[in-house]
Amino acid sequence: MISLHALGRRDALRLAAMTGGGSLVPPSPSGARPLSGAQSPSGAQRTASVFDVTAYGALGDGKTDDTKAIQAALAAAGAVKGSVVNFPPAPGGCYRTSGLTVPGGVGCLRGDSDLYSAHGPAVVSLAGSVLAPLNSTTTTLLTIGSSGNGVGVDRNPHGLNVEGLGFLGTTPAGTAAPGLWGASVVDTSSVTFRNCRDLYCGAPAFHAYPPGGLGTGGFVRFLSSGTANVFSVSGRVLFCSSYGAGTFVLADGLSTAYPGGGSTDGRIMGCQVNGHAHGVELGPSLAGAGGWVVMECHFSSAEGYSHVNYGYAGTPWTLRIEGCYFDLCRDVHVDCHGHGLQAIGNYFRALTNTTAIAFGSGLNTSGSAPAAVLTGNVFDLNGSTTVASFARFEGFSAADFASHGGGQYSGNLVHNHGAKMPRSWIGQFVGSNRAAIANSSTASLDLAQGPVLSA
Repeated sequence: MISLHALGRRDALRLAAMTGGGSLVPPSPSGARPLSGAQSPSGAQRTASVFDVTAYGALGDGKTDDTKAIQAALAAAGAVKGSVVNFPPAPGGCYRTSGLTVPGGVGCLRGDSDLYSAHGPAVVSLAGSVLAPLNSTTTTLLTIGSSGNGVGVDRNPHGLNVEGLGFLGTTPAGTAAPGLWGASVVDTSSVTFRNCRDLYCGAPAFHAYPPGGLGTGGFVRFLSSGTANVFSVSGRVLFCSSYGAGTFVLADGLSTAYPGGGSTDGRIMGCQVNGHAHGVELGPSLAGAGGWVVMECHFSSAEGYSHVNYGYAGTPWTLRIEGCYFDLCRDVHVDCHGHGLQAIGNYFRALTNTTAIAFGSGLNTSGSAPAAVLTGNVFDLNGSTTVASFARFEGFSAADFASHGGGQYSGNLVHNHGAKMPRSWIGQFVGSNRAAIANSSTASLDLAQGPVLSA
């Protein structure tokens, strides 16, 4: 357990608030301080609510299997509702584990980690309170909750906060652990990741990345078996940083056993995401994931496939993307297959992609689809020789969309740094036939070309 004397006044007040205003007493000589009624490793009863993994034998030397020690700390903390499990910076770079499970009762996992990726992949590093795979067969570093097989699970750690932990995707040999997830949230609601760091979890096989990566896996995924919106898995990812993830954040159903289920919603805010295969995937394969907000984040991956994809599975409504910087990517910045996209006030920069936002062919209902709002965005062509449009609608030809499309598309600006428009350019909005969509105002559609700044 951590010493009270090692805490600053701000941290002490925060911990007191998290424990309902309970007192924080000085540590026992053994250093283990579980709350009254819980047992320390020595068997003696203590009175406190912060459980330090090193007091349970975790070494953090970067090579020893710390799974049993950390799991023992989690189990002890689970007996104390609202408890904190503290991960001191690992002296050897990381705590190696074959996989940990957070039980109900735990209120917070707490650590401090630092990610340096300004010159990645040539120079990247992750240090501090870091979890890492024991070997290449490790599939998940941290599992939060267990499946209720279609019903809610009261014993799961609902409301858990994960603060400052780092998640490393490489083995002691320096190779990628294929398919690794840093964290999996299963049938558990209101889980928050704040100021966490990820390096190479589920790393793709990009140039100069650790060998062995497949691009499957990633930083954190939210999975629900809830059907017919019986319950939802809600999550928040706030002020986190990631480099080289397969996917930064994924939300989906739990398995094919619950088709159409898996209701999830959440917030992704203030995050820095670089070098990924996919940034955010919402409902990619098993279930709809609506009600998400992605706000004030930065995404950049010259080799990546997309920054946000939404609505491949199920029938989700509502994704709000606001104030984000969508830097380079290979394919499309926002790949949208669900209704209700609101893209407001974002900045997009082109590379080899042909459009910034693509609406899928399934969004073809006359008089309503795709029911999106695109306004106040800036598309920087960046000298691209391949870009053709700002937004493409695969569900309609250009003429059909002007007559029967749904939504609002206005006030967006395109510029090419004062240079001429590329020969590939067709127009701000194009249909499935790759023809420009004319300005239109109907009962269901408001579409107007914004300014185009070029030579």
